[in-house]
Amino acid sequence: MPEKGIRNSRKIPSQDRSRKKVEAIYNAAAEIFVNTGYAETIIDQIAERAGVSIGTLYNYFSGKEAILNGLWERHDKEMRIIIQKVDRDIRRNGLLDRNIIPVLLNLVLELVSYKRLHNRLFISQIGLPETVVKKRRKLGLYTEAKMEAVFRDFANVRIRNQKIGVHILWATIQAVFHDYILSVSSSEIKPEDLIDELGDMMGRYVFADEKKE
Repeated sequence: MPEKGIRNSRKIPSQDRSRKKVEAIYNAAAEIFVNTGYAETIIDQIAERAGVSIGTLYNYFSGKEAILNGLWERHDKEMRIIIQKVDRDIRRNGLLDRNIIPVLLNLVLELVSYKRLHNRLFISQIGLPETVVKKRRKLGLYTEAKMEAVFRDFANVRIRNQKIGVHILWATIQAVFHDYILSVSSSEIKPEDLIDELGDMMGRYVFADEKKE
């Protein structure tokens, strides 16, 4: 049976002191996983960075995969809440045009920025266990399904095959931001310039009217 983060651990962090220890473990693990790589990380490194004994760590988690799964559950929950809110806002406003693209791109870039190690850990599937890769794909399919449903309900979307078009858009956003976060410095390309150009490209692809408003 796959590990389930805290829920698969020996001790539930009910007290404030315990919750702080668990948070320290999560933060330490996210930092080491991102900078060292999940496969290369050993559990002792996480305990040392978190400032807890190895025994204390094992009170809460059965191993590093349990910690990774706990981090994923947080990431998955946050993403789904944001996706649902965006979907509700678009439908409440009854408007979908190219002006929303830079707003959404800014949101995605913020979510995977260096300030959010917990989320940036899951930008790329390289080095992650197969169980997490499958969960990552499941979240991707959920995201694409929400995008496809929105596009289907607005007449000004020009994509011929919306299922394929949405997949292309989401894969492009992930690939561009992954490369930008990990390989390009903000002195080379300013984030606002990246979003402006990427948004312009996507706007031309998505919407029938190519005139900027």
